[in-house]
Amino acid sequence: MNVNVETSSSLRRKVTIELEPDEIARELDRSYAELRRSVHLKGFRPGRAPRQILERMFGDQVRAEVIQKLTREYTDRALSENDLKPVVAPEIVTEETDLKTALRFSAIFDIAPTLEVKDYKELKVPAPQVEVSDQQIDESLQKMREQMAPIKRVEDRNQVQDDDFVVVEMEAFEGEQPIAGSKMEPTLLKVGANVLAHGLHDLLVGVEKGVETRRRRAYPADYEEKDLAGKDVEWRIKVQDIFRAELAPLDDEFAKDQGDYASLAELREKVRRDLLVQARKDAQQRARDGLMDLILERNPVDVPQSLIEHELQALENEIVEALQARGMPAEQAREQAHKSHEELRPRALKRAHTALVVDAIAEQENVTVDDDELARAIGEIVSHSGAARDRAQTYYNQEENRTELRRALRREKAATMLFERALEQPAEEQAAETNQPASGGEERQNEPETNTGA
Repeated sequence: MNVNVETSSSLRRKVTIELEPDEIARELDRSYAELRRSVHLKGFRPGRAPRQILERMFGDQVRAEVIQKLTREYTDRALSENDLKPVVAPEIVTEETDLKTALRFSAIFDIAPTLEVKDYKELKVPAPQVEVSDQQIDESLQKMREQMAPIKRVEDRNQVQDDDFVVVEMEAFEGEQPIAGSKMEPTLLKVGANVLAHGLHDLLVGVEKGVETRRRRAYPADYEEKDLAGKDVEWRIKVQDIFRAELAPLDDEFAKDQGDYASLAELREKVRRDLLVQARKDAQQRARDGLMDLILERNPVDVPQSLIEHELQALENEIVEALQARGMPAEQAREQAHKSHEELRPRALKRAHTALVVDAIAEQENVTVDDDELARAIGEIVSHSGAARDRAQTYYNQEENRTELRRALRREKAATMLFERALEQPAEEQAAETNQPASGGEERQNEPETNTGA
């Protein structure tokens, strides 16, 4: 194996690897020997098929498999021997694939910048303080009522009202030209200002059932939906049917229908506790994000472009999964996510910066994830995978995926350590520890309001 390492920038590397014919020949011999043992050809006893017959019938397949195996194996070896650690998997470019003479390819990648994280050990964040209001409880109970409520066809009117459910078909036009992706086949929608996008709530209210209605709406140039941005749009709407939800009375009988609750008061208390748990989680996450913002500000770093692209792709995949979970077809979800490509870039940059800094802190603080912790994490993932258990198990049988999970667990462990170290106790807890009365005259501190973009 001949290896040449080129440095095109402070972080970018190109490792060119060339294999000699004898190295290739050994792998070809091994592959054909394995194929001979497994394949059964008419006219030949098992394991006796001539090499030239196998080459004629399976040559392209064997050649592709050998190139893939040698590329992966020798790339790993070259990186290890030259102490090179790509921040994401290298891009492999094949340059010579005539296996009779040579196999030459290049691995192009970025390495992590040298980073010593500073000025983070003394940082403090106030303990999050949260409350749950009666209004929040009422809103949660109202959602329960709506989720359980049956819908019935409206017989005494033909015009759409707020909070109706409608079966509607619609499409957006610019002039006489339909706007791509706007056509909606007959679909059941709830007419609510907080439910429908693109101002469709205002457009639907007042529409008469069975009559095609045309309504206009202008969208600003910076509108988030690029196909509508800057356009004066005519929506052509036809409501086929109108339904209304029949909400159950909010009383003790309603509470009993929700589970083992004797009264509405008991259900309200359970809702309050659940909201409080979620509010604490959200507040803690904001505090963690605020702490990380402070650390990033104090530790600027040259972020490798390949790591930014990796995080950008991860964000797009997350959007696709979320859209598909709401019922959007996979191809449409991918198109929708890709439209946000450039808008997502600042978030991808921040996530990449965070990963580099947290990895460096984990190294400085000797944070590790042992094999037992990794096995427990994989076990939990597999056990919660439902019908995809076998696929999840197969995925984590691959060493590169186990390595990626170990890295993610290490980052989470380091981030949790940072937060717990920086978390300031509420005055009441400090007073309890020191047997001193807590001051009642100080205002409660709010958790930092930060937007990590992650």
